[in-house]
Amino acid sequence: MCNSVRGREVFMKKLFLVTAAAAAALAISGCGGKSEEQLEKGQVVATVDGEEVTIFELNAELQASPIPPGADRKALEQLALQRVIERKILAKIARGEKLDKTPSFLIQQRRANELILATMLRDKIAAGVTQPTEADIAQYQAAHPDRFAQRKVYTVEQILFAPPTSNEKLREFAPLKTLDQLAAKLGADGIQFRRSNTQIDSAELPPEIGAKIAGLPAAEMFILPTQQGLTANVITGSTVQPLAGPQAREVALNALRGERFSKAADAQLNDRIKKARETVKYQPGYAAPVQPKAAPAPTSGEAAAPVGNSAQ
Repeated sequence: MCNSVRGREVFMKKLFLVTAAAAAALAISGCGGKSEEQLEKGQVVATVDGEEVTIFELNAELQASPIPPGADRKALEQLALQRVIERKILAKIARGEKLDKTPSFLIQQRRANELILATMLRDKIAAGVTQPTEADIAQYQAAHPDRFAQRKVYTVEQILFAPPTSNEKLREFAPLKTLDQLAAKLGADGIQFRRSNTQIDSAELPPEIGAKIAGLPAAEMFILPTQQGLTANVITGSTVQPLAGPQAREVALNALRGERFSKAADAQLNDRIKKARETVKYQPGYAAPVQPKAAPAPTSGEAAAPVGNSAQ
């Protein structure tokens, strides 16, 4: 398993994946750490029992739901404003019932604030990343033919199962050569699994992993992590489906942006995160789980680097 790919994947998932709830919280707050008294004054678009609703709040609400091309912006503004007003009314009722003093509210408020700050930190780093040029995009496509001109869609027979809890358990899969052997092993260990036929798109794989899969002997089993768990795969067929035009440009642009953002985030935060982790003290039974060490990239029975999205 490639250490840099794995580290980047873990870093992105743990620190910068922002849920819809966080985005909504950001829109609700409309600010980055100022108290309500410190919020910038703007055009007042409505008042709710004397409380002002400004254009900044309205714009934040609109940003939470991007305006589709060709949509009537004024109509969407009116709908967004009604959402803000209704939320303020409901919030006032909740405060009247002292729900804002409950432990549950305080915990959710802290979580929302942390997610907002993590989102803003991500956006700050992303804003400083140099955007790829058209020449960069063309060069990237030429350097990764397996994702573009020679893109392959593999038909695979696959077993999906929960990842093992230790390196020792993972190594028990190494001698296995076929899906039938793996199914027997999982059954003997009492591990649930699902067997099916599906497809893997080489354009969705990290380049180094896609190249190694392309070089595997026929019918060789390989293991890939996905969002649902580990998948053991055997290729049963493949077709070349070139990716070109605007779609290829978009894929290359996003890949370059992701790489540059990851490098910038690593450079700015990795050391600070490492030092901060050294100050963490756990109560008995709550220590962080031991992360499995990186494994070689896909050969028979071994795990490949994280894919970043489901291969299914």
